Amino acid sequence: MAGFDTPEPKGGVRTSSRSDPGHADDPISIRLARPHELGDIAALYAPALEPYRGSGSDWILDAYLAELINVRPRFAEAEVLVAEHDGRIAGTITFYADVRHEGWSNLPSGWAGFRALAVPPRMRGAGIGKVLVQHCVERTRDVGAETLGIHTISLLTDAVRLYQRLGFARCPEFDLRAADVFPSEHADEMVGLAFRRDVEPAPRSPPRRPGPHHHDHREGAGTVL
Repeated sequence: MAGFDTPEPKGGVRTSSRSDPGHADDPISIRLARPHELGDIAALYAPALEPYRGSGSDWILDAYLAELINVRPRFAEAEVLVAEHDGRIAGTITFYADVRHEGWSNLPSGWAGFRALAVPPRMRGAGIGKVLVQHCVERTRDVGAETLGIHTISLLTDAVRLYQRLGFARCPEFDLRAADVFPSEHADEMVGLAFRRDVEPAPRSPPRRPGPHHHDHREGAGTVL
């Protein structure tokens, strides 16, 4: 799945349009992760999932977390990216030039994709999640794909709103039963919701490598996983 977001106290994703004053003037750079950082990346996921527990769907959180913390296979087959802020890892996302390389996606081959988006709770409100997703939009252009496709789970209603704000539209013909991706004896009928964003071609110019890039995030949304 595309990820999950650090929620507000009532659950869901914090997507405030206001930047955190403590972070607003510091640049965020997006770059490829380094091999020695995989443990730090894995450690981002559990704290961000914790606020969602108790909803009656802990089975998907348990299964999802077990897969997310195994970063090395993603590192070997895709672009594991990190957001760097003040010299520290402040978020991560994995970009796939072809979404089918995720292994379980039913989205069309030739679409790009992203998943495993995470931002630590300490960086709430800094717009890092928005920057990471926008970077994947840029990478979609770079690799020549016309569409960026993702799945997220219906539990994360604010994540849905975030993706819609960033131009993603529902494509329900590609919805998945979450238990088909993450089997569990406790599974329910939770749906993996499919979204797409069509991406305009990049202007003709020399190819650009995936990182690092610096972003002004002062109009960013809240933290996203």
